[in-house]
Amino acid sequence: MFVVCMTSRLLAGLLWCALLGWSAGILSVSSVNGEFLPSALFSLTFADKFIHFIAFAFGGWLAAAALRLSFPSLPVARVILTAIVLVAAFGVIDETWQTSTPGRMGGDLYDWIADFLGAIAGALLTLRTHARLERLITRP
Repeated sequence: MFVVCMTSRLLAGLLWCALLGWSAGILSVSSVNGEFLPSALFSLTFADKFIHFIAFAFGGWLAAAALRLSFPSLPVARVILTAIVLVAAFGVIDETWQTSTPGRMGGDLYDWIADFLGAIAGALLTLRTHARLERLITRP
């Protein structure tokens, strides 16, 4: 079995870098001209919303996990709420960004609602996964 051990600070730093990469990835996909996106993706009734939900659930998990490791003395509820607000606010930025992309509509309230619900789900998932992250940390 392969075991990875690292400091809490290093793991938190990796999670923050992953969150930054996630946000760059979201904005890069939002920058793709609408004519280059597969039309079949948007012909399915809820496929687009499901993709938003899953993508922002991942962002919510990354944000909450990074915050929990970076600020272990803060109450968990506060950390999770902060992660949800950060990721949901990024969803607003993403929808606004899309309005300036050719062939994209952006500003879709239902896309943002899927983003928001995904952020909630991802942040709450850390309640189940935080102990596993803690096992990766080397204790002095």
